[in-house]
Amino acid sequence: MLIAHLSDFHLFTERSETGEARGDIARVLEALVADIAALAPCPDIVAISGDLADGGTPADYARLTALLAPLSMPILAVPGNHDRRGAMREGLGSRLTGLVPGPFLNARVALPGVTLLGLDTVVPGAPHGALCAERLNWLEGELASSKGTTVIVMHHPPVQTGHPHWDTFSLIEGRERFAELLAGRSVRILCGHIHQPFHTDWGAHHVGVAGSPAFEYHLTPGSIEAPCPQPVPFSYPLHHWGPQGVSVYRRHLRA
Repeated sequence: MLIAHLSDFHLFTERSETGEARGDIARVLEALVADIAALAPCPDIVAISGDLADGGTPADYARLTALLAPLSMPILAVPGNHDRRGAMREGLGSRLTGLVPGPFLNARVALPGVTLLGLDTVVPGAPHGALCAERLNWLEGELASSKGTTVIVMHHPPVQTGHPHWDTFSLIEGRERFAELLAGRSVRILCGHIHQPFHTDWGAHHVGVAGSPAFEYHLTPGSIEAPCPQPVPFSYPLHHWGPQGVSVYRRHLRA
């Protein structure tokens, strides 16, 4: 089993909502997709943990659909705080695998030995994340029937990093019940939002945060400095299920 974890494209066709996304992000995504498509063996699935667009216009998702076209494997994606649920479902939904009906962009994909659950943590108009009762109840039901390793894909990390900026904008509401639902399990959680790749443990769970091809930060652990984009190389993680368990490799992209 091989999962390519991507996040935070911040693709825009007209204007950048953040004002920080690189202007040639479409070219960078084209190179990123080509790199994934050329992998041998190819990933079994691509998981994208939010902020696919940087403003979420219909044109953004139409452009992204075209850019993702060379990928033959399934794609599971959840929204981030810069996405727009309606436009994302309308413009990109036909390319995504496992989307479930309802007001949230949750998803489920079952693969041999692995169940991936896409969990929508977006609060419209706000940068932080939340899980309401409806989303948590959905997750509870899906966890009950998950087979093999459970991988949860969500935009906002549930962990506290100790950084005063990011901890304010992480998963805030519903975190306690989320932790309760995962008690007694060992799951892998794939997130984005922070624009700096790192891995950590959250109780018995592994949390992997992907970087961003649009812009990345270069924070020092324990730092309280305000984050600002830095010219650092971009790489994306590949999660590989092998004889010794799960290993995480980083694939560097020159673009």
